[in-house]
This record gives sequence, structure tokens and C-alpha cells, in this order.
Amino acid sequence: MRFGRFAPSRGLLITLLLAVVSTACTNDQGADQSTLPDPKESADAFVEVWNSSDVAGMAELLAADATVTRSELAKAIAKAPGQEVAQGFDIALTEEIEVPEGDDEADDLALPAPYEISYEVPDFDDVSLEGELELLYEPESETWDVVPPDDLMFPGVDGGVRLDLAADWPRRGTILDRNGKPIAKGNGLARTYPFGSLAGSSVGHIERVTTKTIDEVAPGHEVGDLVGGSGLEEAYEERLSGQPDLRLRVVNRKGKVLDLLEKVAGAPPKNLRATLDMRVQHATSNAFGSTVGGTVVLDPSSGDILAAVSSSEIDPNGYVGAVGVEPFNRALSGTYPPGSSMKVVTAGAALDTGVVKPSTQLTGPAEYQGVRNFESGAYASLDFASAVRFSVNTAFAQVALDLGAKRLIKYAKLFGFNREPVMPLEAARSSFPFPENAGDLMWGSIGQAQDLATPLQMASVVATVANDGVRMEPRSSLHDPKEGARVLRKKTATELSLLMEGAVNGGTGTNARISGVRVAGKTGTAEVDVHGERKNHAWFVTFAPVEAPAMALSVVSELGGIGGQVAAPIAQSIYTGVLPLVQ
Repeated sequence: MRFGRFAPSRGLLITLLLAVVSTACTNDQGADQSTLPDPKESADAFVEVWNSSDVAGMAELLAADATVTRSELAKAIAKAPGQEVAQGFDIALTEEIEVPEGDDEADDLALPAPYEISYEVPDFDDVSLEGELELLYEPESETWDVVPPDDLMFPGVDGGVRLDLAADWPRRGTILDRNGKPIAKGNGLARTYPFGSLAGSSVGHIERVTTKTIDEVAPGHEVGDLVGGSGLEEAYEERLSGQPDLRLRVVNRKGKVLDLLEKVAGAPPKNLRATLDMRVQHATSNAFGSTVGGTVVLDPSSGDILAAVSSSEIDPNGYVGAVGVEPFNRALSGTYPPGSSMKVVTAGAALDTGVVKPSTQLTGPAEYQGVRNFESGAYASLDFASAVRFSVNTAFAQVALDLGAKRLIKYAKLFGFNREPVMPLEAARSSFPFPENAGDLMWGSIGQAQDLATPLQMASVVATVANDGVRMEPRSSLHDPKEGARVLRKKTATELSLLMEGAVNGGTGTNARISGVRVAGKTGTAEVDVHGERKNHAWFVTFAPVEAPAMALSVVSELGGIGGQVAAPIAQSIYTGVLPLVQ
């Protein structure tokens, strides 16, 4: 069962069927019954205006001695559906109305009119309440007038004013890491997080429902309930919370329950098996240390997030029930210019389309059409493999012009840019805007201009190369399907892997070298303006071992300096701790 407050698929219908059973009382003097108007017309008219909640129309059909007032009718009809419990009600007659045969006069003729009323409430079967109207014949006007009962809206429930829906929620499910270790357990305010701040912003916290957020949570919740507020807790709320047992009741004006109309069984919660490996998370966090920024470790073959470390982690144990807490997860939602780490995308696109080969000869002047090399380095002539190895901006600028904006944008999107992440866990969108001119195209191809990327996105880029050119969507739960699509031909991915290995063995990424392990990587030094001062975000994106990739990794050190000097050594330290765990 899927519970939804406004689900049109099914509902509790309390159908109001009106019928008039033929009984009569006659006086010694009065109208001849054979000349009486058809009472069904009056009953039908009353039902019609009642169904449309036309109180004025109902009042016009009331008998003179009816005790209910127009104001009371209006309140009864308005309150009966409850607070967003019922979508409406429906009324209809149940039997034909016939005046009894005979020659008796009928000045005081009264006919009972049994009815059924139905309310449309999502997730409930048809439930009927039966009541009875009374039709009185008025000789002077020669009409049948209506006398409604006191329990008009809830026949048989004395004092019933409105519908009420009670939800009994089951115990919350447990979040486990990929190896079955609990990382969030317990129910309500007793919810605990055994690993504390380790992956805290990814695991998330639970928060109280407030009057401001009640419309944003699943139906059946009340103000004060605890629901997922961030991270995995929020992303997989429906799985972890299950569905409540529902009880549809009639209550009086003070909210006292008078009658239980129907119960619907809910669905038990399910535990969540996250893709996180807390061993990998711990080793990565230790290696990242006090660095400001973020790092992500992916399994290239599945897209599974094995670790996501943010320098702004929270300890969810200190935020159980807290309202308005929005942890900033730099690993998943921090967006930074990717700098030269973006050259992995540009190189992949250029190799895949045949614009260049590893042996293609290029020039690398210190400056080319406004694009400059790092520290004004210049190369009279070099092949494309060397342009990757030494991260030569001006050589890549020329390649970008040959590649063209449309093809570069196409490949950027294939690599995951310019679209929302598929996984439920919240992560920011990385962007590669369409270049407006040649300058934007050249600068964008080397990760400047308006390019923005998350550590997750850049880890996904190198994971794609590691996975023979097939990009696996990043995945946050083992229950989610694996989704993959080819970005590069296998041959291209192999060529690019070797070029990136060259950058580590004898280029800008030598600080990531590990004895006995083939490491592929690309440095990035992204220039940003901070209050008029030029500073750099340090990047390193990498995977290893090259011959059988077990992990892909991105590191960004926010305003940390030069990628090869700052981020590459951090990646080396992460490899030292993590590779023994994943191989």
C-alpha cells in the first residue's frame, strides 16, 4: 500500500444513498393522496444541493419545523471531512420513493428517507454510514419539505463532527554500511550513530516535523514526529520509515473519538544497506586530515560511493530532533572550478573523436590567444601525451578549438556534467556551460571559465576512464539499481589511462606515486579570485591499479595551492590506507 494524502487512486467512499420508505400518517381532513406531488423530486433536489455543499439551496428545502439552522448546516458540512482527511463526500438515494395508495387525506403525511453517505479518503475501501431523512408534506405550499437528523453527516454517531485519521508509525529501519555494520540505529529520540562524525554529513540526521514542514513530509505525520532531515536519513526516508497503520475515526468537537470506521494495515520499514564502507571511510578521513575540502572514493565497476569525506562533517548524535540543520557536504555538494583535472574530459573527447592521437604534435607557447601556461612555461613542440603529462594549457587550448564547443559539451554531459545526479542522496549538479566564444571554449577545456564540479563528479570522471569508458552512475545504496552508459570507446579509455599514468610517473602528479602500484592521475590547479587576490584550489583525480582498477578517487583542497604539491600527496596517503581494503 502506498499512502498518499491526495492520491486519487482509491478512497474511502461513504456513499450517501437516499431512499424514502413508504409510510404515511393521515389526518381526518386534508389533501387527497392521489393528488400529491412526487416526493422523489424534493428528495433528489435536496441530495443535489447537498452533494455540492450548497447550504443556501439546502435551507430552501427545509421544513418549517426543522430544528437545524442554515449556519449549523454550513458548519457541519465544512467540518465533516476533517483536516485534509477526506477529499469530499457523495450522497445518493437508496430506494424508490412512493406515496402509499389509498383515498385517505394526507395533511400530515411524513415519509422516512433512509440514506447512505460516503467520504472519499485515500487508501481506504468503501465505507458506508446509513441514516434517515424525513420528508414532510406541506399542504399550503403543496411541497415535500426536508427534516434532516441531528447526525446528518455521521448517521448513527451521536455528536460526530469530523473525520480524523490516526497514524501509528513502526520503528525506524537501521542504516548499515556495505559490510553490515550499523551506522544509524534505534527509534525516535533514542536514534544513535555509532560512528559519530565519521561520514556524518552523508549519513545525516533526523529532525522534528514543524508547522512549516508538515506539508513536505509523508502524509500521516503530525507536528513533532521525527523524520529524516539530511543525508541518507532523508534520502531514503520512505524505506526507513515504512508506512503507518491507519485508523479512520469520527470525533466530536473536542476531538474525542466516538467511532472507529476502518483500519488499514501499513508496511514495515526496511533496513538500508549503504554503499559506504566504514573501513574505507575511516582510512580516507585519516589521510585527508585537517584539509579543508572534500574527497570521494568510488568503485569504478559499480559507481558505489565507498567513502565521502568532507571537512565540514557533523556528528548526528548531537542533532537528533534538531530543526533547520543543513549540513554542507563538500564531497557531494561543494562545487569548485576543476582546473586542469577537467583535461581528462577534454582529452577523452579529443581522442575518442580522432581530433588527436597520443602522438599528435602540438606547440605549447607560454601564451596562446589569451590562455597562458602555469608559471609561463613554454614548449616549442610536444606530442599530445606530453601535453597531458605536463598539463600544458596552451596545447589543450588548440585541441579545444579543433574539437569545437558542441563536441566538448556532448562529452562533458556524457561524463555527468549539466545534469542532476541520479542517486537519491543529495548531491550538487556540476556544470560546463556552453562556451559563448573561443576564449570561453579554451578556458573551459582546462577547467576554468564558468566550469564547476563537485569532488563526486570528478571521481566519476576518472572512474569512467578506469571502467573501460563506461560511466556508472554514482550509487549511495546497494538497493538502488546499477546504471551505466558508454562514454568512451574501450580503446580510447586504454589510451587515456596510459597518458594519465605518465602524468604520475614523470609529470605533474609524481607526488602520488606508490612503489609497486600503477597509478593513473591528473593534477588540477584552479585559479579563483578571493577579494581581489588570486588563489588556487588544489585538485588531484586518479585511479589505481591501472591494470585492474579497484578504486577511483578525487581530492580537492579548498584554496590549498598547487594540485601536484598539495592534493597529489593526499591521494597517495589515501591509496596507502585504502588499497589494501579494496583489492
